[in-house]
Amino acid sequence: MHQHPLQDKEQHHRGQRPLATPRARDTQRAPGRWLRYGAALLGAALLAACGGGGGGDTTSTSTAAAIPVRLCPASLDYATTFTGGTGSGELVKVQIDTTRKTWAVTFLDSSVPRKTGTVQPTRSDTTGGQNVMTGTLSQETGLPTEKLNQCAFQLNGASLDPSRPARLFVGDGVAGGTIPGARIQFDGVLGAGKVPDTTFPYFQFIGFAQTETDLSKIAGQYNGSGFHEVPSKNFQTVAQDYRMALAADGAFQVCDNKAGGTCSQKGKNFVPQANGSLMSANYQGELSPPTLGATLGRAYLIVGKLRGQLVPVMIRVGYANGSVTNGMPLGADDEIGIGMMAPAVAVTQGTVNGEYVGVDSNFDYRTTALVAADAAMLDPFHPSDASLAVALKLDFSQQTAGVVTTTRKNGSASDPTGKFIFAGGVFGFLESRSGGPYFTIGAFVQ
Repeated sequence: MHQHPLQDKEQHHRGQRPLATPRARDTQRAPGRWLRYGAALLGAALLAACGGGGGGDTTSTSTAAAIPVRLCPASLDYATTFTGGTGSGELVKVQIDTTRKTWAVTFLDSSVPRKTGTVQPTRSDTTGGQNVMTGTLSQETGLPTEKLNQCAFQLNGASLDPSRPARLFVGDGVAGGTIPGARIQFDGVLGAGKVPDTTFPYFQFIGFAQTETDLSKIAGQYNGSGFHEVPSKNFQTVAQDYRMALAADGAFQVCDNKAGGTCSQKGKNFVPQANGSLMSANYQGELSPPTLGATLGRAYLIVGKLRGQLVPVMIRVGYANGSVTNGMPLGADDEIGIGMMAPAVAVTQGTVNGEYVGVDSNFDYRTTALVAADAAMLDPFHPSDASLAVALKLDFSQQTAGVVTTTRKNGSASDPTGKFIFAGGVFGFLESRSGGPYFTIGAFVQ
């Protein structure tokens, strides 16, 4: 979520693609080779998925025309709710009706203001039903195959940049993509908490049709990674890289993996919520102390149930209030973000092969093709653009069980290193690029 200038000097448009991005500089050394490699690896991933029963097509030499296996339900309506989190640190539920061609996003908890220039009320304020946003749905047509297009949709009216539509990719039990964006600005209070005028075209999202809230089933040892930022600190960004021990009573210990990192319970015990999540109040941010006042942000675990496994996604909802008349504490603890956790259990090479789709912290849609110890990250809507391609080499030796480290394929010692974690057909990937964190969550496609 790095800032890029809009047309005027006062406002910033987050996610606008610059002329030369960090990944463009990484790949421009040999664009032809990277494209050939990426295309070959993507093809290999599809073949591996199809041959391995990963949801691909089935073929027979004796059959004239094979019937393709769908990657998502043939139809959906509002009876199916995808509960999840966003890169803006919002707890939401997303619904689509593929027959009526409509979408709805309900904000269950959020610190994103409803109106520019304010911090209260937020998008989750239920007054007059304004915590629900709706619109029409269009079938995607820009992906390489019809099989992929039939499981992807554009959320008309959700993006604040008409040239970059908000999209939703639907699978069996999981949906990912983007939800409505926002323009955020605040003058601050008592000389603190000023937020620069910044437009987000949309926000990253991942959600699940089924979630688990029974802590006795969720308790365990996890690795975690994510991406946070603080609007009142000029949208300063920070990575999450940690280990968590979660107990059946909701108590937990978080151990930071950074040099000199410590272990602590960063908030109150996680408590199951009626909306399908678990919440920890007064959850300390990565960039503590808060800009103003006490720690009033909260963390949510949304634990998806996918492919017989649990997939914990964690968000931090910030807190901001500049009024002394609304009965709420004055403060700016507005760090927000999203991350993922995965069991601290060794991952076997070859068991996570496939094609994944998601949205990264630069607001770009990404397809990741993973075969054995190789991965290629591409823009699914611009697959021939070398500046958007990244090739990775994975190391499954795992000094920390469950954390698969990466280096750039055919790169130099100065190239960034990264980390994959995997659970239930979903991965989290963290890397440092140009001195800042890069993060994406990808969900298995085929």
